[in-house]
Amino acid sequence: MNDEGPLLEALTHRLAECPPEFLLEPRTRAGGDGEIDVTAIVCDHFRAMGAATPPRAELERLRVDAGQGSANRGRMIAVATWLLHDEWFRSRPALAPAMWPLLTHGLDDLAAVVSAQSVTSDPDRREEFVRVCLKRLGLRPKGETMVQATDRLNTLDSAERLKVVRQTRDAEARARVIRERMAAEAARAAAARYAPE
Repeated sequence: MNDEGPLLEALTHRLAECPPEFLLEPRTRAGGDGEIDVTAIVCDHFRAMGAATPPRAELERLRVDAGQGSANRGRMIAVATWLLHDEWFRSRPALAPAMWPLLTHGLDDLAAVVSAQSVTSDPDRREEFVRVCLKRLGLRPKGETMVQATDRLNTLDSAERLKVVRQTRDAEARARVIRERMAAEAARAAAARYAPE
C-alpha cells in the first residue's frame, strides 16, 4: 500500500452502481447453465486496458466449480472486474500485472465469508471490498497514510472478525470443560471428605 490510489468514495460509489448482471450465476468449469462468463468479463477488461490477456492455462484459475461458495467467488471476481474497469485503473495499464493475482485468488478469503451481493449493497462491505482490492494492488485510498489505510482495513476485515469469533467460541468451550472438570473434582473431594469410614 505504498502508492496512492483513487478516492475511496469514488470507488464505493462505483460499487453501489454495479449492474445486477455482474451478480448473476456464473458458468461453471463443467460448462453449466450459468448466466455470466467470468473469464470473458476479465478478458474484456484486460483488452480494454491494452494489456495482454493471460495464457489459457492461467485463465482456468478464473473458472468456478459447481457449488454455492464457488459461485460467490465467481461473482466476486465479476464485481472486482467492474470496479477495476473504472477510468482511474484503465488509464494505468502498468497495474494490469497486479490485477491478475487479485482476480485469481486475492478475493478468496473475503468470498468465503461475505456475499458478493453485500459488497454492492452494504456500505461497510463496499468499503472493505474496495480496500482489499486496493491493498492487493499495492495501493491505498487517496488522502490516507499507509497506517490509516491498514488500520481501517483491519477494522472492517470480515475474515479476521470471523476468525476472532471462532477463537473466542473455542476458548469459551475449553473454559467450560475445565470448569466442569473442576466442579466434578471438587464434588468428589467433598464426597470423600464426608464419606462414612
